[in-house]
Amino acid sequence: MRTSDHDMRLSGDVIPFQPKDGQPTKKQAKKVVTTTIAALVAVTILHEETESPEDKLIDLIEASGDAEVMDSSDALDLLGEVEADGMSAADIKTPSNDNGGPAR
Repeated sequence: MRTSDHDMRLSGDVIPFQPKDGQPTKKQAKKVVTTTIAALVAVTILHEETESPEDKLIDLIEASGDAEVMDSSDALDLLGEVEADGMSAADIKTPSNDNGGPAR
């Protein structure tokens, strides 16, 4: 028996992302910002046999209206704009693990 998208979502693990300050009250105005992030995630995609799973995932993300999949070169161009705005060496974080050192 083939499962539907709905059944698939109900059986998956969902990691909720909650704002640190909580939900805004009626008196507070919502401030909407855009942020570009890079993410590595593993997903299971339900798609037609003739459709690529990558295209289906991109369609699902962009259909939400809240997210856009960017080409890596476009994202790197945005990173260049941030660096041009004066990102100092103090703003660049060092890793807390041993990945920052030379390879053994």
